[in-house]
Amino acid sequence: MPILWLLLFILILAKRKNLYLYLRIACLFIYISLTPIFSILLEFPLLMNVNNFDKQEKYSLALVPTAGIYQDFQSKWHPSSKTVQRISMGEKLARELNIPLLISGGIVNNYSISEASAVKKYILYKNVFYDHESKNSYETVKNLSKVFKFTSPNETVLLITSPKHVLRMTLILSSHGYSVYNYTKKLEKPFNYKLFFPDVRTIQTNNASLYEYMAILQYIYLKYIKISVFNE
Repeated sequence: MPILWLLLFILILAKRKNLYLYLRIACLFIYISLTPIFSILLEFPLLMNVNNFDKQEKYSLALVPTAGIYQDFQSKWHPSSKTVQRISMGEKLARELNIPLLISGGIVNNYSISEASAVKKYILYKNVFYDHESKNSYETVKNLSKVFKFTSPNETVLLITSPKHVLRMTLILSSHGYSVYNYTKKLEKPFNYKLFFPDVRTIQTNNASLYEYMAILQYIYLKYIKISVFNE
């Protein structure tokens, strides 16, 4: 969609004598933005601190933000594939480290149940808590002390989420005084000639990266993220 808006912008505002030049530049930009190598460069800052998990560290809890639910034709609710991946890894690590597990996900998009409620049947671990109020990443962090009465700043949190979501969650947690480690599976992409040829799948990955950048900027503007954490 942003590509179509770019072309429309050029067609409307460009002078006729420069239109051909601008269209060539736009086509070159579109070609580059659709290559996997561009996607890798775009997401690189988001993934710099992915998977700094240290098994020797003493964690206060394992935190798993949910990532969506859906309703089937029988009106039954199920967690999305991303949510299942997160809670599965979170439960595994919490069990191995013998620490509490927090599943955070409130009611969003006018759904009838919270996202945390939809995952209960998938969790076998006993030492688990559910946050049914948080509707976004900021509320997940803000409500930590409500769910865990003993949780306070300077506690160490093990975060289990998607790779691109790690930076935003880490910045919010750090802004509230928590020490943060994260565990996520970072997919390694082989370096070959295919990285320089357009691939329609890059549209989705680019949109996901841009979404995270915009969310981080919004959270900085709303003072959910403190600028000082970038210097730590």
